[in-house]
Amino acid sequence: MKMLIVGGGTGGPTAPLFAVAEKVKKRFHNAEFVFLGTRKGVDKKFTEQAGFSVVYHTIPAGKWRRPFTIENIFDLFKIFFGFLKALYYLGRYRPDVVFGAGSYAQVPVAYAAYLRRIPVVIHQPDLRLLLSTRVVAPIAKAITVSFTNTGQGIGSGSGLLAKYPKSKVHVTGNPVRESVLGGSVEKARSIFNLNDQYPTILVMGGGTGARRINELVWGALPELSKYAQIIHLTGGKDKSRLPTRDHYHPFDFLTGDLKHAYAVADIVISRAGMATISELGLVGKAVVLIPLPDSPQEDNAKLLASFGLAVAVNERSLTPINFTELVRKLLWDTTLQKNLRENIKRLMPADSAEKIAKVIHDVYERSK
Repeated sequence: MKMLIVGGGTGGPTAPLFAVAEKVKKRFHNAEFVFLGTRKGVDKKFTEQAGFSVVYHTIPAGKWRRPFTIENIFDLFKIFFGFLKALYYLGRYRPDVVFGAGSYAQVPVAYAAYLRRIPVVIHQPDLRLLLSTRVVAPIAKAITVSFTNTGQGIGSGSGLLAKYPKSKVHVTGNPVRESVLGGSVEKARSIFNLNDQYPTILVMGGGTGARRINELVWGALPELSKYAQIIHLTGGKDKSRLPTRDHYHPFDFLTGDLKHAYAVADIVISRAGMATISELGLVGKAVVLIPLPDSPQEDNAKLLASFGLAVAVNERSLTPINFTELVRKLLWDTTLQKNLRENIKRLMPADSAEKIAKVIHDVYERSK
C-alpha cells in the first residue's frame, strides 16, 4: 500500500497524519508514505522524526481568509499551482489513498486526487468545522471527526457543499503520535537540567510559536522563576529577546524529547490546537489554554473549560501581572491540579489513530 499524506503550516493538521501513519504501517508492513506540505511550517520536522521512511515534497498552498482580503486573490494562484503540482506528484507516485487532516493544502491535493480517481480520506480535528473540510467533504470517500457534534454539521450546506450520505462520517476522536507518550521524569530532569525541588511549568505556543505568549512569559519571569522552573518552547521567534535567568529553559522546538517534557510538567500552558490538546489529554496534565484569537481554537478551549477539563483564558485579557497570578494560583491549588489531570483524560479515546487507520484500510480495500 502507498499512502500520500498532506499537511501544512502548523502541527495541528500535521501531527494527526503521522499518528495514523504509524498505525497504517503496522497494518501494512510494506506501506510507503509520501508527504506533501508547505515550505513554511514544521512539516519537515515531522518527517525527520517519523519512525519510518517518508518521501517529502512541498507544494504552493493558499487559504481563503474571512472577511475577504486582497491576499485571497494572490492565494487563488497559489491554490491553482498547488493543484498542478499535486497532479504531478500523484502521477509520479500513484498512491492508493490520499489522507489529509484539515490543512488548507489538502484542498488542491484532494481535488487533484479526485481527478485521478484516487480515493480521499479526511480528518476533521477541531470542534468547529474547518473550511478545508467543508470544501473537500463532498468528494471524500470517508470523513473522520473528533467530536459527534462536528460530524452532525458536515454536509448541511447547498450547491457544492450539498448533503450527502452520513454513512461516510466516522466519529473517531483525534489521533496522537506514540512518540509523545511514555516520557520519563528522571530523563527530563537530566535533559533540561531541572531542580526536583521546584515545580515545572511547560509553555508551548503551538507548532510555529506564539509571540504574545512569549511576551507574557518573559514579563512574568522575574516573579515566576522565584518558585517555579519553566521549559519554554518559543517557536524560534524573537531569539534576540531571549532572557537569561535561573530556572528558565527556552527551546525553539522539542521533537524526540517532548514526551519527557510532558512527563515532568506539573502545569502546561498552551495554545488550544486540537493536536496538542489531544496529546495533553492522553498524558493527563493540568492545562491552561490560551487560544489563538478569532480561530477554531476558541471553540476548543470553551469546550474543555465548560466541562472542567482545562482552564481557558482570553489572550486579550492577559498581562504579565494577571498571568503570573493565574499560574501561581494553579501551582498552589493541588486539588484543582488533580481534578484537571483526571478530567482531561476523558477527552479522547486512546485508540483514535487505530480507528482512523481502519477507516483508511476499508477505503483502500473497496477501491481495489
